[in-house]
Amino acid sequence: MSLSNDMGLVMRSHLLAASIIARHATPDNQILDDSELGILQEFCADPAKKDEVLMKHGMNELGKPAGSRAQDMGSLAGHCVARHGTDNPALNGEEIEMLRNWFKRGGAGSGDAKL
Repeated sequence: MSLSNDMGLVMRSHLLAASIIARHATPDNQILDDSELGILQEFCADPAKKDEVLMKHGMNELGKPAGSRAQDMGSLAGHCVARHGTDNPALNGEEIEMLRNWFKRGGAGSGDAKL
């Protein structure tokens, strides 16, 4: 999937969480690797700690548009975290809850948890 075109459409359509979950079970088609899933899992556990998550992973946005530092680093998960709370979030509340529940059920670790 091309990050620039296809992933943008997936985010605008608010299908990113479902796509991450559905494609995780097939290693050749996974959207996020383990480190990216870790960032997303930290964020989904408590979205109010968005700034702490970004800082921990070197993606703090001071003086830059939301998501630009993460994008410069090639981090889709960081980009999603950075855009939370903006007028154009990458993940809506329903998607965050979906991912939170998936992580709680061990989805990222097992590769077989479903929506």
